[in-house]
Amino acid sequence: MEAAGRVQEGSSTHTGFLQILFEKIAGIRLTIFLCILLALVSLIGTLIPQKLPASQYASSYGPVAGRIIASLGFSDIYHSVGFILLLCLLAINLLACSLKRFPSVWRATRREHPVPADRQFKSWKHRESLVLSRADEDLEERFEEVVSRALGKKPEQKLESIEERVFFVEKGRYARYGPYVAHLGILIILLGGVVGIFFGFKGTVSLPEGQEAEAAWSADKGETIPLGFRIRCRRFVLLQYPDGSPKEYRSEVSLLNGEGATILDGDIRVNHPLTYKGITFYQSTYGRILEASLRIRNQESGQEIDVTVELNKPFPLPGDPHVRAMAVDFHENLQIPAEMQRRTFFPRTSLGPAVRLVTLHDKGFGRPFWVFKDFSGKTQNRQGPYHFRMQGYRWVYYTGLQVARDPGTPLVWTGCVLLIAGFLMALLMDHEILWVSSRREGDGRVVLCLAGRTVRHPAVYAARFEKRRAAFRRAVTPWLQENECS
Repeated sequence: MEAAGRVQEGSSTHTGFLQILFEKIAGIRLTIFLCILLALVSLIGTLIPQKLPASQYASSYGPVAGRIIASLGFSDIYHSVGFILLLCLLAINLLACSLKRFPSVWRATRREHPVPADRQFKSWKHRESLVLSRADEDLEERFEEVVSRALGKKPEQKLESIEERVFFVEKGRYARYGPYVAHLGILIILLGGVVGIFFGFKGTVSLPEGQEAEAAWSADKGETIPLGFRIRCRRFVLLQYPDGSPKEYRSEVSLLNGEGATILDGDIRVNHPLTYKGITFYQSTYGRILEASLRIRNQESGQEIDVTVELNKPFPLPGDPHVRAMAVDFHENLQIPAEMQRRTFFPRTSLGPAVRLVTLHDKGFGRPFWVFKDFSGKTQNRQGPYHFRMQGYRWVYYTGLQVARDPGTPLVWTGCVLLIAGFLMALLMDHEILWVSSRREGDGRVVLCLAGRTVRHPAVYAARFEKRRAAFRRAVTPWLQENECS
C-alpha cells in the first residue's frame, strides 16, 4: 500500500510539473519576451551588414569586434542556429497558447443557447420594448420575416405558444476564432521562413551578351547550383542621361530547355524580376568585359589558331596542351614616355591597342609581355616558339543577375493572408447575441421585446445596438400604435 501510494504521489508530482511547464510555455509573458528578443536580433542583423568576408568585418569594426561578430554568428544572423531556435520557441509558444484556450472557445461557440427565464430582459443593459395596442394577424404571420429584415439574419425560433413567441439571432459567432486564425497565420509564416532557410538558395549569374549559363554561384554554400534549365542573355540595353549616368538598364533573356528550345522570353529590370519554376532572377548590376581576337602561331610546328580571349581567363596555345596563356591587362591606347620611345623601335609614344599576356605552365607563370595590334611584327609579340597577333577587340556588356529560390514563399503568403484575416475578425467583428420576443397580454395588447449583448467589446456595443433598435422600430412601424420603454 505504501509503495502504491509512493507511485501515485510520484505520478501526481510528474503530472504537476508538466502542467506547470505547459502553463509557462503557454504564457503571454513568454510571447512578449520572445517577440522583443526577435526584434533585437533583427535590429542587429539590420545594423551589421550580412554575409561579408571576415577580413571586412575586422577592417570595419576592429580585429576583436570582428572575431566576436564571427563567433556569435552575427555575420549571417538569419541563418544562425540561435535565430532558428528563437523562431521554433515562438512557434511552440503560439501553439501552446492555442491548445490551451481554443477548446473552451470551440465549446462556447457550439453550445445551444437556452431561452432566458426573464423574457422581458429587464436585467439586460441593451434592450427595447415596443407595445402594440391590439393584436395584428398580419404581423403575427410575418413576424419572422420582419425580424429577419430588421436584424439582417434569419432568426431561429426557440419558443412558440399561443401567448408567446421567442426568436434567437446570433451574429459573428466565428469572430471568436480570429486570434487563433492569426496564430495559425504566424505559424505558417514561421514554417515558410524555416523552409526557405533550409531548402532555398541565393546566388549570382554574370552573363555577357550572347552567352548562356545553366548554374548559379552561391557564395553562402561555396558551390555552383544547377538551375535545371539554361538562361541566355540575348541583349543588354543601357539608357543614359545626358551626363552619362544610367537611366535604365535591362536584360533581354531567354530560358532554354536541355534541347536548346526556348521556354520563355522576358525582360529583367530593376524591381521587375523574372520568375520560372520557383527561381527568380533580379537585375543587380552590369558592366563591360573585353573580348580580344588573337591569332597565335607555333613557329616550330607551324600550327596556327584564332582565339577570343577575356581578361583573367586562361586559353590554350597551339602545339602543347600543357602550356596556356592568360590576358592580364589591356589598354585601348598604350602610352609610353618619350625617353623610352627614343630607346625602342617604336615610332611614336602612342602605341594603340595592346593586351598584356602571361604564359602558364607546370613551373608557374612566365614573364608578362605586351601584344600590339598596330605593331604585329615587333619582338614584344613573340614569346618562345609562339607569335601573337592582335586582330581586333570589342567591349561586350554583361549583366549581373541575382538568383533566388525560396520554396517557403507560398507558405509565407498564405500565412500573411491568414494573419490579416485573423486581425480583421478579431478587431472588426464581434460575437453578438440577440433575442426577440412577442408576448400577448390579457388585455389584447402585444409586447415586442428586443435585447442584445456582445461577448467582447461591451463598452462600444451601445452604438451598434442603437442601430439594431432603430432598424427594429422601422420594421414594425406599420403595426406600431403606441410604444413605451420598460
